[in-house]
Amino acid sequence: MNKKLTVTGTGDSLFVADIPNEYFEGDFKPVYDYINSCDVKMTNLETNVSKFGDFPNAYSGGTWLNTEPEVFDDLAKYGFNYYGTANNHCMDYSYHGMLSTISELDKRGLAHSGTGKNLEEASAPAIINADGKKIAIFAVACEYSGIQVASRAGVTTNNMKGRPGVNYLGYTAYRAIGKEDLEKLKEIAKQTQINAARERSVAGGFALPDPDGVYSFGELKFCYDGSKKETECNKTDKERIINAIKQAKKENDYVFILIHCHDSKGTSHENVPDYYEDLAHACIDAGVSAVIGGGAHQLRPIEIYNGCPIFYSLGDFIYQGMRVPYLPADFMVKYGCDKNATAWEGLMARSKNNTIGLQVHKHNFMTVLPKMEFEDGKLVSLEMMPIVAGFKRKGKMDGLPYHAKNEESKEIFDVLDRLSTPYGTKIVKNGDMLKIEL
Repeated sequence: MNKKLTVTGTGDSLFVADIPNEYFEGDFKPVYDYINSCDVKMTNLETNVSKFGDFPNAYSGGTWLNTEPEVFDDLAKYGFNYYGTANNHCMDYSYHGMLSTISELDKRGLAHSGTGKNLEEASAPAIINADGKKIAIFAVACEYSGIQVASRAGVTTNNMKGRPGVNYLGYTAYRAIGKEDLEKLKEIAKQTQINAARERSVAGGFALPDPDGVYSFGELKFCYDGSKKETECNKTDKERIINAIKQAKKENDYVFILIHCHDSKGTSHENVPDYYEDLAHACIDAGVSAVIGGGAHQLRPIEIYNGCPIFYSLGDFIYQGMRVPYLPADFMVKYGCDKNATAWEGLMARSKNNTIGLQVHKHNFMTVLPKMEFEDGKLVSLEMMPIVAGFKRKGKMDGLPYHAKNEESKEIFDVLDRLSTPYGTKIVKNGDMLKIEL
């Protein structure tokens, strides 16, 4: 390898509705040109691609997201040559919606990874060829809710088919507690019988007992010997992902990974949970050249770890959350609407007439498009185009990305600089572009 490889990746493409010609004739071109100046062009597909004729799942990633196949072609105009499908919305329309997404991407010859007919398919990388180099790209969704367990892809055995689903990473959360407080907790558990069902399950062999130093109180796990971080990766899932990366590194020139993580440390979405940092570092140690994060719907820190970039979250590249065309009765009933209400009526009920929710905060619309240059396997430069996803623009222009300039580019710089400085990352602003000092 001696020629430079240029790589970009985006935050979440929460894309559910058509794009107007007004956008294609204006703001689209600078963003398109920047993306297509790169060899590898990745995005997280935060939706399903299918018809609405089939049933919605009993749960969703928060809002049931789906994009008609002919509408999806507007997103394809950006020129991405890879789509990550591992996220919390991939099963919003059950197995049909997920498998339809795979089928529609395959029909268009678009590389993708992160979901599949079984765990073997879901956890395998997409392989693309760019500028004479072989590139493997993985996509992983981290669990942020127990209900997402139902999205997990299943392993194929000699006797059973695998289960369609997502390439997942589970984790365990712990809350630190002292010995005196532990005794109080045990007394409360005894009084309330909050652990009665769990104790019956453990006694019957249907649940595992707590390991040393851990005490379960209902659904919460408390660590009382100081041996646990706040969150820890599921060991089996982590080993599976890391082993796949190591194998891909043997067979390809570069390896990249998209990680979808909604979880936070503490009360702010800006804070990266312990298990995510651990996973990202382990991926790079195993051979990944860059980690592209999403899921949090806002920017998170950028870290340069062992010479490789970790974008803990690139926020939203496209956000059309208020243009969802249809929603199931489950959504309507939850927010006090008639089961036959329109999607708009349901969304307005949830957002209290558009006064709360992701769409009312500008930081959920700020992102960057990185351009990473690699030479001989090493990162040699990293610049970024500041992007705003059309915050509160009129009509169909709302949520579509454009190059942020002047005060908007400074806003994005200020956020990233504040978040990334604690990681030792130095970001400089050059006009309306940003650059990381390596």
